[in-house]
Amino acid sequence: MKRVFWLASLIILAASLSTAQDNEILKLKEQIIEIQNRGDLGFRNFAFCSNIVGFGSYAPLPSSALDKSGELLVYYEPVNVFTAKKEGLYEIWYTQDMVLLDEKGAVLQEWPNALDFHYTTRTPVMDLWAQNNITLGGQVPAGKYRFKAVLKDMLSGRTAVKVMDFEVR
Repeated sequence: MKRVFWLASLIILAASLSTAQDNEILKLKEQIIEIQNRGDLGFRNFAFCSNIVGFGSYAPLPSSALDKSGELLVYYEPVNVFTAKKEGLYEIWYTQDMVLLDEKGAVLQEWPNALDFHYTTRTPVMDLWAQNNITLGGQVPAGKYRFKAVLKDMLSGRTAVKVMDFEVR
């Protein structure tokens, strides 16, 4: 009987420690969200890639030169996307435009709202990543170009822009 009592006591103690730890982690995540909500919207780890697997798992190109029959593949992590909290739910919503520019900055083609990420969850989302791709397919002549990404936070109204040069051979 004493063994059953001690075992039950240990299980209850372990459960209460786990709950306390979970609450502490949630409080830390909410502090991070508060800091991110005040920060500038932007891009981190923006890179032209040969392969993208997932968050933080991508193969950046050794140079920004692309084959004209290939694909422009871009990886990035949006930073300081606003998180709204209401009624126990966390909401994130951003869109992203893609723009292909010539080397002087003239618009060759635009893809408004090429990415629309709207997510509501019961647990905070800490890390985000995105990818863009443009199939060149021999339709873009050899030359120098610029890729422009426009990130728009739909909940805060903030916008961030990133432009990177590349070459098609």
